[in-house]
Amino acid sequence: LIDATSKQSATLDKPKKGSVPLSFYLEELPGGSANAPIPLLIRADMANFDVRRVLVGPGSSVDIMFAHCFRTLQLSEHHLAPYVGSDLQGFNGETTKPWGYVDLIVTFGANETAKSIKVQFLVVDCPSLYQCIMGRTAIVDLLAVPSTAHLKLKYYTNKGQVAT
Repeated sequence: LIDATSKQSATLDKPKKGSVPLSFYLEELPGGSANAPIPLLIRADMANFDVRRVLVGPGSSVDIMFAHCFRTLQLSEHHLAPYVGSDLQGFNGETTKPWGYVDLIVTFGANETAKSIKVQFLVVDCPSLYQCIMGRTAIVDLLAVPSTAHLKLKYYTNKGQVAT
């Protein structure tokens, strides 16, 4: 437990020179108010395909690719690394055995805002409205910050600029 009556001072580091703050503004709220029920969806380039309906899920500790997306990208079993672990259990109690892992270069943005990172997806064969789930690992590797309230994902480009 933390003693709320103790008085401690905190010091904040000054921003590094030349760094651009990554922030969200009230003016960026869709419709002027915070979003709650709509999921944050983005698109990204994977295996020379424009993949839409990528769910940004910071609550997920792993990056997930659903089997229908794996097939659409024309990937095959030889692209998979073995999955060694227990079966996954869904909210409905059903279990599924992942197919394995696939490593892909994923590009976010286009032209001067494009940034590519390597993402290791766990491929799962179960129904989903989404193609993939971008979890914490990819979000951190991208140096990105998601805001469900703003329905935006912001990240630093390779040139240190902020992209949406």
